[in-house]
Amino acid sequence: MKGVAYFALLARLVAARALPAFARLVLLQYVAFSAFEYTFHRWCMHAKRGTPADVVFARWNRLHVQHHCDTNDDMSMLPEYNWKGIRFNFLTSQLATLIGSLISLGVVAACRLDLPAWPTPLAAATVSLYHGVLWNRLHTDSHGLQETLSWDDGLPYVRAVPCANRYARWLLTNHIGHHAVGGKGNYNIVFPGPDHLFGTFYRLKRNQQVPP
Repeated sequence: MKGVAYFALLARLVAARALPAFARLVLLQYVAFSAFEYTFHRWCMHAKRGTPADVVFARWNRLHVQHHCDTNDDMSMLPEYNWKGIRFNFLTSQLATLIGSLISLGVVAACRLDLPAWPTPLAAATVSLYHGVLWNRLHTDSHGLQETLSWDDGLPYVRAVPCANRYARWLLTNHIGHHAVGGKGNYNIVFPGPDHLFGTFYRLKRNQQVPP
């Protein structure tokens, strides 16, 4: 029920004409990115070997499965781990911007929302930038690699990103939970929602959570 109430509130805000159009488009992008990261993570990155999704998205599927194999129970990485499974590269962020824009334009047209089309790519790029920078920081930290890992292909690790807050700690704990349940839940990584809607959210025990 929490997931239903959550998305009902977001839908009301997106439809609220009292809010600025760009703010509504950004909220719509939140919904689009939340749905996309859940769908892609669950059914493409964890697609069963040989399925159509596995064949089409083999590049991401193989890398992500390897990432799970490279991760120890304490979230540290094996010495020979593939570092490409840690960060979002530029291609991923660009595709996310494109897909977010298309979803937004589709929802606006289907629901006949009074929102302009031209700011849609800007709203998508804004959310994609936030999504990529935050994830590249949090995911690196969750595996204890902040002192040893750097990359050129992808949004940078930004130390200034605030992580000493409940939202960031929740995201870290949520991702630890994804590994703890063997990739069978907690598919949302930055924008929560669908896990609660579809019953795939798993809460860790207190001794497994990130300390405040």
